[in-house]
Amino acid sequence: MSGRSLPTLRQPWTRTGLTAWTGIAASVAAVALLVAPGRGPELAGALVLACVPVGAAVMCWVDSGEGLVQAGLTLVLSLAATAIVSAVMIWLTAWQPRALFAFAAVGVVSCVARLVRGGRPCCALRQ
Repeated sequence: MSGRSLPTLRQPWTRTGLTAWTGIAASVAAVALLVAPGRGPELAGALVLACVPVGAAVMCWVDSGEGLVQAGLTLVLSLAATAIVSAVMIWLTAWQPRALFAFAAVGVVSCVARLVRGGRPCCALRQ
């Protein structure tokens, strides 16, 4: 084995760390459901994809101070980003639902980066 070790996860059990884990799990689950046969799993996967990954990609870096606020902002950011991107794709007559898989990729990349790099301390803790 080489001398390099795997990076350690920093602050994985903080509010932002849990948001990152949720974003990763939701992204993987959404893709798995979207590629599964049948309308039911596809619908569930589309709902998860619209509601979690993009918001988690942002909110895993921002601590709102409250658990419910963190979850609510994750949901609102995801739905808003999905609506804006979908509207732009429809307006440009370039609608490709499979392009929304990029949301899952962005969510995983951002959340993994957050877990590996760790977050900055709150501005109130700085001097």
